[in-house]
Amino acid sequence: MSGGAVQDDPTEADLHGVAAAEQRLCDAALAGDVAALDALLADDLVFVNQFGHVLSKEDDLDLHRIGAFRLERLAFSDYRLSRLAPGLVLAVLRADAAGTAGGAPFEATLRFTRVWRREPDGWRVASIHSSPIA
Repeated sequence: MSGGAVQDDPTEADLHGVAAAEQRLCDAALAGDVAALDALLADDLVFVNQFGHVLSKEDDLDLHRIGAFRLERLAFSDYRLSRLAPGLVLAVLRADAAGTAGGAPFEATLRFTRVWRREPDGWRVASIHSSPIA
């Protein structure tokens, strides 16, 4: 017996899984929830930030752990999700954020590209690239 349209279509199931993971990522980043971020980021994460710096998972988590990066506002929009292969999804989106970085207030509008990989314990981000947009 069929479990429904999402279960029958692997592409749709992957896209729904990543959409839910994106929401958890937004919530975790806004709350500064290091444990939740740890669960959502792949151990081999490569993150190229808006300044061109290459960060590892630990680099990114450390910014949240020590309070060097805090978000007061974060909204993701303008999503484009596409399945690259089974268990591999590309997310392109807009992020509008405000908070403090290194003790200084900031506001930013960024375009993010994330590659999500399905691992045995769920969807995790393997690669992130961000660029400022107007």
